[in-house]
Amino acid sequence: MQHLLGEGGFSYVYLVQDTSTSQLYALKKIRCPFGQESVSLALKEVEAYTLFSPHPNIIHSVDHSVVSAKDKSDPGAKTVYILLPYYRRGNLQDAINANLVNHTKFPERRLMILFLGVARALKAMHQYRVKGAPGGVASQRKAKGVRQEAAEADQDAAKKNKQRRRREEPERDQEDVEQEPLMEGEVTRSQEGMGEGELRAYAHRDIKPGNIMIADDGKTPILMDLGSLAPAPTPITSRSLALAVQDTAAEHSTMPYRAPELFDVKTGSVIDTKVDIWSLGCTLYACLTGKSPFEARSEETGGSLSICVLGGDWRFPDEGAKKDAKGKGKVNGAAEGPAEGAVGDGVKDVVRMCLKVEPAERPDIDELIILVEELLGRMPADDERDGV
Repeated sequence: MQHLLGEGGFSYVYLVQDTSTSQLYALKKIRCPFGQESVSLALKEVEAYTLFSPHPNIIHSVDHSVVSAKDKSDPGAKTVYILLPYYRRGNLQDAINANLVNHTKFPERRLMILFLGVARALKAMHQYRVKGAPGGVASQRKAKGVRQEAAEADQDAAKKNKQRRRREEPERDQEDVEQEPLMEGEVTRSQEGMGEGELRAYAHRDIKPGNIMIADDGKTPILMDLGSLAPAPTPITSRSLALAVQDTAAEHSTMPYRAPELFDVKTGSVIDTKVDIWSLGCTLYACLTGKSPFEARSEETGGSLSICVLGGDWRFPDEGAKKDAKGKGKVNGAAEGPAEGAVGDGVKDVVRMCLKVEPAERPDIDELIILVEELLGRMPADDERDGV
């Protein structure tokens, strides 16, 4: 083990090295203190990796393991380890931070090539077909195997908790002691009853610069962290489901990049793959200016970020400077970001199309890919030798 790369919540990511080959990997350690439920959620991420493998723009897991905790006070606690490829260039957020520090910016053509790669990764998710591309039958079998492993871990944890509670509370009713294995079944289980080749769409639900790795060639984006993955569309048929989806989004979908329909989930609405289109627009804006459009606007106005999102209240820094130049001079925050005043109209249009408050007004993934490919066809070539 070399050193800690990052952490968040109950997870830690370490740089590790294979002692026999010297190959570097990223080892994700997920603590599961809540027994079977948290183990299931952790292995849901592994299940998703196997489902979409192989794809050039989606990360794959090299291996995984579930280890029982040594803490005797909580025999159901486990730790899930996921071995992932290591990308020495880091993620897109690292590149954004470097731009801010060095007062540099992404070449627009190179940035849009990266954006196109992420869009193609989302196409594989938004248009996934049962037992079809990109993973095929073998990938689906591996994913089901992960699901079975989670179920067995759940049963093991439930059994140990049951035994412990019997020792502590012998008078307790049997019904109170029993714990059902908790499997959300949102990945391969959502395909049950579907025929080969049928569409089973998934939404990532947490697209952001920190979840987009940059391959060692400097040109290929790798979408990661599939723990937020969910079947799409999701019809919201009750108030309780609306609150559950909203709570899940609050936990797993990063706020400055979260679509407005996930802030206030309405009964009778449908949550679909358009949430990812919104997040892509926020991500592209962040690459251009240094931060999410709604972070920038809420800091500028002093208002709530969620209110800015729900109202679609955002603008490009140079647009703000033009509007405020007459009476106020330079707008607060207008000078921040590597690309102030230098964003091409075509790139701006892509952001605007993604950031429509109404999901139906946003392009789907095919329309977005066509839009970006046409834009790239009109953009002059730049020096792409070194990548991002």
